[in-house]
Amino acid sequence: MNESRLLGDIRGQERSLEKVLAWQRGQGHGALLRAAGLLREARKIVVTGIGASLHAAFPLQYELAAKGFDCGIVESGELLHYQERLCAEAVVVVVSRSGESVEIVKLLGRLKGVASHTIGVTNEASSALGCGVDVALIVGSLADEMVAVQSYTGTVAALRLLAGAVSGEFEARQQEMAGILPRISSLIADQLERVQEWDDFFRVGSPIYLLGRGPSYASALEGALLFSETAKEPAVGLAGGSFRHGPVEIVDAGFRAVVFAAGGRTRELNLGLARDLVRFGAMVRVVGPSGDDGGGLSFVEAPAVSEGLAPLADIVPVQLAALRLAYVKGLEIGKFRHAPQVTRDEMKF
Repeated sequence: MNESRLLGDIRGQERSLEKVLAWQRGQGHGALLRAAGLLREARKIVVTGIGASLHAAFPLQYELAAKGFDCGIVESGELLHYQERLCAEAVVVVVSRSGESVEIVKLLGRLKGVASHTIGVTNEASSALGCGVDVALIVGSLADEMVAVQSYTGTVAALRLLAGAVSGEFEARQQEMAGILPRISSLIADQLERVQEWDDFFRVGSPIYLLGRGPSYASALEGALLFSETAKEPAVGLAGGSFRHGPVEIVDAGFRAVVFAAGGRTRELNLGLARDLVRFGAMVRVVGPSGDDGGGLSFVEAPAVSEGLAPLADIVPVQLAALRLAYVKGLEIGKFRHAPQVTRDEMKF
């Protein structure tokens, strides 16, 4: 594939994540500890974002809920127009790459006098979000051209470190994360060498379904967004359990699915779903470590890491698959046709 800014952003993720780690244990550490303190003492927590920022926040919400916190997650547009009262006396974590999206700006005004405290997670310190919250947690990633790549994995990383700080595990988390960074670069290099293997998977005009559970549900949602933004192709991200309850009826020989099967409590459920889809005639790619699987599945090998860390790695093959499909279609790589990078109007583009 030809060089492009988007390919450069994908390749740059190790360096970007190194910057995130350095910021969160350096200049940004005080803000991270203040945010963790607010979450630790919260009676209720609401996490919100929109687009890639929302997807990046799912692993944080899953972890806090698993640790016993009263923590929910709501898309920012829905929170703004329909569920604002959820924020009453809650600590609200607002996630936005730019900090300037129209729903985020409007929501900040609504939260004053309603939420007990607000935490903003953004890559732009001088944004409306960075300046309009009680604690601004700056991600510190490298900037992307248009499609959220470095800023997406950077936000996932920053929020994982935040969750670690809440539970007193920050040092272990940052060491764990530092250890995976070279493996992410190796994964990118390996997938670039093999990127043409996606070509027989693509069926232009036919939706690609991305299915995952747990923290990798974030990868299913973000993967669908990447195919839409980058390759201008229809894609659907769903929880694996939800797909079994009805949508499975659409499966036939033309069906395409990416199933995320990182290690963890639902790996066998994900592999079982993938085997059923193959049995029904579908073409399936399983993203995760192949291990000793003997089911004849087609794996896109990803590092064997902890379940909570998996979203940093298992999104990489999908980033490159979406880029490859855009290249095969002859599109202008990494450019949007209709949407601006920052959505500032709810009524029109």
